[in-house]
Amino acid sequence: MTNNPTYTTELLVTQLHSDDSATRFDAASLIGIDRVTDAADALAARLGAETDCQVRERVTWATVQVIDAALPAVLALLDSPDAEARMQAAHVLSKAARPEFAAHLAPLVADADAQVAIKAYRAAANTGDASVVPLLAARLGDGDAHQTDALTNAFVTLGGAGVPALVEALTSERVAVRRHAAETLGHLGPDADAAVDALTGATADADAEVRVMAATALGQLGPVADEALAALAAGDDSVLASVAGALAARRKRLAARA
Repeated sequence: MTNNPTYTTELLVTQLHSDDSATRFDAASLIGIDRVTDAADALAARLGAETDCQVRERVTWATVQVIDAALPAVLALLDSPDAEARMQAAHVLSKAARPEFAAHLAPLVADADAQVAIKAYRAAANTGDASVVPLLAARLGDGDAHQTDALTNAFVTLGGAGVPALVEALTSERVAVRRHAAETLGHLGPDADAAVDALTGATADADAEVRVMAATALGQLGPVADEALAALAAGDDSVLASVAGALAARRKRLAARA
């Protein structure tokens, strides 16, 4: 508890429930700035209840500042029936970014609510714990573009640790999974160099979109993919030849400028 004589914990807790959003914002700010740990539970309780977006972000920030004291309450919110509460709890854990949060986030990665899952993808990746990789891989191909992009970004955060799971996903029975896996490997760039053979194989996929995404991904890898691109550019598939040729030419231009 702070020694600041201008307020008490009780006053700050009361102000967190004020009808005035500016008062709630200021109360959360003081709790975070002065790390008023005695108010941590009350602060965490606002995560799902706060309706003003600016105040909600301030409450999130303040909760991170007192995360050790707030952690039991935040973890309890992960099991809340209220999707907003689960989402904000995941958001806090994402900002705090500790490896020990990985196990707690597992159920939220699989959450049926897309917005909760999106927050959980980032939070899981931010733990830096490789145990989250199979959980994230299980969501490949799920949801709309916003959700799939969020999952791709989570894999980018994890870097090379996610490559084996993405390579395995290239053989999924679900075409949406294969497409998403190929696209994500491309976003990883040289971190996905180990996937060069798998991506080369995926250029023969039964699905035309997978084939193009795999070729495009090869173009984002390091020099290890040069041979594969050259073979595609000289191949019989006119679409892949065009894609690979353009990518190979771009790589040469970039190399010349380096």
